[in-house]
Amino acid sequence: MYQLDGASRRVIILEAAVYVAGCEGEQAVTVESVADQAGLSPEAVSEEFSSGAAMLAEIPDFLDCRMSEYMVEAARHLPEGNSGGDVLMQLAEAYFAYAQDEPDIYHYLFERYDAMDEERVCQFAKGEKSGTPGADMALNVVKRFAEEQGAVVAADGDISPLEIGRITLALWSLIHGMGHLSVVGILRLQHAVICAANLKQVDRLVVDALQYWFKNKQIPQRRPIMNDARGIVEKVMGSEREKPFVAPDNLEQMDPEEAKKVIIEAALRVAGRNGVDRRFFDHVAEKLGTSKDFLTTIVDNDFALREVAETLTTTEMAKIFEACLAELPDDTPTVDRLQIVAAAYFNYAMMYPERFSSIIALASGSVVPHNGDGSSHEGMTKNFAIMMDLLRKFVIEMGITPTDQLVYISTLAVWAGANGIAHLCSIGDFKSFNEDLKWALFIQVVTVSFFAIAHGLQILGHENEEFKQV
Repeated sequence: MYQLDGASRRVIILEAAVYVAGCEGEQAVTVESVADQAGLSPEAVSEEFSSGAAMLAEIPDFLDCRMSEYMVEAARHLPEGNSGGDVLMQLAEAYFAYAQDEPDIYHYLFERYDAMDEERVCQFAKGEKSGTPGADMALNVVKRFAEEQGAVVAADGDISPLEIGRITLALWSLIHGMGHLSVVGILRLQHAVICAANLKQVDRLVVDALQYWFKNKQIPQRRPIMNDARGIVEKVMGSEREKPFVAPDNLEQMDPEEAKKVIIEAALRVAGRNGVDRRFFDHVAEKLGTSKDFLTTIVDNDFALREVAETLTTTEMAKIFEACLAELPDDTPTVDRLQIVAAAYFNYAMMYPERFSSIIALASGSVVPHNGDGSSHEGMTKNFAIMMDLLRKFVIEMGITPTDQLVYISTLAVWAGANGIAHLCSIGDFKSFNEDLKWALFIQVVTVSFFAIAHGLQILGHENEEFKQV
């Protein structure tokens, strides 16, 4: 368990309380359980906190400071003479490592508490200090990076604080998305070394693009399509939201095909809330108030249930992507098609938060192309293949030869940016915000993250040539 250097007894107790809450739930936080986790006596814990409730009340502020300290400590290990870009890379790796090292606490941090309210997030997105240590630190680093490239950051300068805020929000979303996919999503199946390498390559794409923007004092603006993106996807997807799941009383007397539909829906809700572990089948049976023996008469086994649930949701999302793309004129540029797919992904998360979480948790298909030219293959789920094929087409249109690695990393980066803001707005820190603000944040994130990745690709593909305007 990670602990702050030179931690006081109070900090050690809160560390233990967070660990217990993240792993076993808040109801498990008691003086006795925390004392056992911290290696202290109950009397020592009681001298600092009278009850579990008292510890829980202090956890929100503690968690924010805890993560900020973690990243500050990581930045201290950089050699002298480091640049703002170096610090950004190091902070991203620290954020990612935090998620990898403490997945239960990571969930607790980003899904249980709202570290930033609407006012603070709006201040942050405008490039203003929000009073949130981690967010303010990130803003300062991005501002420093811009100034190192010769840009004047001011309302009437080369780059405005608003643009610094947009960029910082997008960076957070992208790194958060990488962490989310690596802790609970498809990337969890990759070796930790590969996950870390993925992150570094994505970071490098973005940081190189930022350096180019800051040197040239030009920040890309949103594409006109983004003014219509919400209307396009809402027209296709309608307004019906996810409904609470209620287990039927007569499941075991139902027609087998109807019972199977109920079991699959229960599996999606379990995966969305709790992820997928060795007791997944047990959890589904418990949610339905039935036995594992009955489940096996309908869906054979745990693996079969996961597979059919994953196929259902990924096919469902792919159909939404295709329907949204069908709304666009035939001559719509690939760059705009990609952003509409991102908007559909985001809206799906807003409308069906548990279903969205289940897609992430159940994912088991391949995300790595292996044909040599970056093309998708049958081992990929259809929704991911749509994203990859569009990205590959975009790479070709930029005049860059598509390779497996280049298309994979760029697709991963675009996906991570959309996934990060989708997770934060559906079940994470921003879940309680109003819909208009969520969409405004999404548009900022996708605009910056997409063009950063696009320009990063141009740097890789045209190091000695003039850049094209996307």
